[in-house]
Amino acid sequence: MTEFPARHVRLFLDANVLISAAWKEDSKVGRIWRIHGVHLVTSEYVLGECRRNLLLPPQQQRLGELMLSVKVIPVPDDAALQNPPQLPLKDQPVLTAAVFARADFLVTGDIRHFGKWYGTTLLGIRIEPPGSFPQILESGSVHPGY
Repeated sequence: MTEFPARHVRLFLDANVLISAAWKEDSKVGRIWRIHGVHLVTSEYVLGECRRNLLLPPQQQRLGELMLSVKVIPVPDDAALQNPPQLPLKDQPVLTAAVFARADFLVTGDIRHFGKWYGTTLLGIRIEPPGSFPQILESGSVHPGY
């Protein structure tokens, strides 16, 4: 098991991260779950997207196992951001939930819609792809917001 330095950061996981980790047992994305001292969070909206896309029983089982260490943050139905960035309708609830979760990072593989913000901070949340996140922790460049 790979161990990374403990950090008290909150990672909001987008559906594609959860789906990738659950898709196959040895997914590289799964190393995010091996980072000690990191709080993993997501939303019911994201979890619903995962359930719609993971149709095979082994994938559903892996998702259930992964979710044992991921907190599902409640987000009010009428939640909205002031001055949100231009995002497709399906991605707006993801960013909104990350803000409501007071996440330090939004970890997403959605390069099409979030890629232009990789490595930058958007509404107080740093946007990063899942593949680079463990290196960010190792570099010591993490400064938690809570």
